[in-house]
Amino acid sequence: MDNHRKKNVQAIAIPFSRPDGAGEDTGFIAYANSRVEKLQDEGRYDAANKLKMYLRRFIAYLGKNEVPFKDFDALLIRNYHTWLENQKLGRNTISLYIRNLKRVYRLAAGDGLVADCNPFEGMDVSYHVKKERNGLTPDEVKRLRNLDLSGESQMTVFARDIFLFTVYARGMRSDDIFRLTWNNIADGQLTYRQHLTGKEISMPWEPPMQEIADRYKRKGTPLLFPVITAKSPREQWRQYDAILHRINYSLKKLGEKMGLGYPLNLTVARHSWESMTKSVSISGIL
Repeated sequence: MDNHRKKNVQAIAIPFSRPDGAGEDTGFIAYANSRVEKLQDEGRYDAANKLKMYLRRFIAYLGKNEVPFKDFDALLIRNYHTWLENQKLGRNTISLYIRNLKRVYRLAAGDGLVADCNPFEGMDVSYHVKKERNGLTPDEVKRLRNLDLSGESQMTVFARDIFLFTVYARGMRSDDIFRLTWNNIADGQLTYRQHLTGKEISMPWEPPMQEIADRYKRKGTPLLFPVITAKSPREQWRQYDAILHRINYSLKKLGEKMGLGYPLNLTVARHSWESMTKSVSISGIL
């Protein structure tokens, strides 16, 4: 989903160049898989995994593992759009699936694999900003903080703590949270550089942030939350993807326990802080 992806719903940027293995007679799926491999070779594992997900959905619609470029036409895309609507998917989600197929198709056209035509012509695949964004109120944040989790798993407690830390850290993204080290804290300030933008951010290091971080302090590692421990970038991404899913799954259960009318996840944590910034300080949600 959590800034970059309107953030979760922007098309993946795939570089323009003919990938190895994409010959003149390559079908759409084979060509798209070659783009996945290129993204993996570049270390862009999150982008590669998402593109694979979009392709799996398209293959499920096709009922087969390939479609020749000559059959990749406007009728096919309109029928796929209708099929997605019948899956009860939201407007932005459908646009996301279609938009990424369009991106791959344009790359294939740039590589000379298809004629200069547009099977997506007239189809609105833009992102539509939601009028309402789910976020907890200050009282709900307090309720979450004070929930009795004595009978719950360590993962459930960890998920709650990461949610609260996200709010206390002014909506910090999870990929930045898991990169934090104790060296990021000095003179009562937390200072870090956003992984996505490279922008340096600084904020007061509040007591509730210290309280949470102390629970996960481990000898032999400078990380505040030592959950990404692999050496290789690919394995690091796999660990990150796995822990993120487990956190959001646990948060969903906590949201149900609280009686919320929507799924609780880390995106809600970021929106919670955004909705509070003009009227609430950290001390106001403890």
